[in-house]
Amino acid sequence: MLAYLRLQDELRAWRSAGRRAILWWRDDDARGPSERLLRLLEISDLGQVPLSLAVIPDQGVKALPPLLSERPWVSLIQHGVDHRNRRDGSCAGEFPASASDAVMQTLLCQSGSVLEGLPGRLAVFAPPWNDVHPRLLPVLQSCGYRGLSAWGQIHEPGGARLDVHLDLLRWRGGARFRGRARFWAALAHELAVRRKNSLWRAPIGLLTHHLSHEERAWRFLESFVNWSRNRPEFIWEKLGHLLAA
Repeated sequence: MLAYLRLQDELRAWRSAGRRAILWWRDDDARGPSERLLRLLEISDLGQVPLSLAVIPDQGVKALPPLLSERPWVSLIQHGVDHRNRRDGSCAGEFPASASDAVMQTLLCQSGSVLEGLPGRLAVFAPPWNDVHPRLLPVLQSCGYRGLSAWGQIHEPGGARLDVHLDLLRWRGGARFRGRARFWAALAHELAVRRKNSLWRAPIGLLTHHLSHEERAWRFLESFVNWSRNRPEFIWEKLGHLLAA
């Protein structure tokens, strides 16, 4: 309750300033159609809330068009080259620190071709585990990618990178719903950071993982999407529009 009251205080500050916070939504790890993916899409259908599906470029994604062709508010972006960890140690990543530009370029270009021609496809790359290799962005640009999406950084629209900031789940000890209080506190924090630094146009990204949701996560996600789209302080935007801005 306290976290929600703090959120209400922050929303009042945004209203007083005559501003609306931009929200966008990325969901990770889809490999193809599933009942869980259909449930996710049905939540985005409520008010046609824009959704960016970060899909792993397996052959299973070729079966996605029937789910996407009638949903122009759903975008398709690339989630890694194969979602395999090639790092030693506790920090996972597809590209070890020693990976050359040539190796990265080959993997990125080959994997990206799997998604070509799919409905709603954007040439945007979301690295697994949100691991950004130091040379990833320039190599992506050399392969014709339009943008990068990872975790935590704040960017205004129009650049080459747009991150997510609100994870619906906690991961330590196994994936599970973060909880209402933690989620509201995180949203209030992201709003406050933008307001205090006059970054009114910097979007706040929601991150979900439909394959890992338990029932509590599903119920909260649906209620949050409905709540936020009916609040005057928020506006949902498509990733493609934000990158083009």
